[in-house]
Amino acid sequence: MIVRLALFLFAITTMVFSQEKKCVDFKTGVFSYINPVYKRYKVVRKENVQIETDTVTGIVLEGAIEWKSDCEYVLTYVKVPDNAKNGILGQKINVQINNITGNKILCRSEGLGFKKDIEMIKIDN
Repeated sequence: MIVRLALFLFAITTMVFSQEKKCVDFKTGVFSYINPVYKRYKVVRKENVQIETDTVTGIVLEGAIEWKSDCEYVLTYVKVPDNAKNGILGQKINVQINNITGNKILCRSEGLGFKKDIEMIKIDN
């Protein structure tokens, strides 16, 4: 009886921990912001490219991603609308994924004169 209980607990523990998400699970996919101020932006992240689309205006920003580790990357804006080129083209934002809960990530972003905690949800692979 004790052996069966121990095997059952081991199986449950293994299943729970094997389903735990890691930063690498968020390197690619489709994301949206939790904060209502940014909710209109859809983010598509591929291994080394991030495309942010304002779903209201259609404005698209493209950034190159340089991964420093599985949980940290530098985003450099490489394509922006003509009216924003002087402001953000070539600018870098350092991003660190600090917390993962299910399909949500909490990131610390630093760049363009700000430090901000941003929460995103992965809505598609």
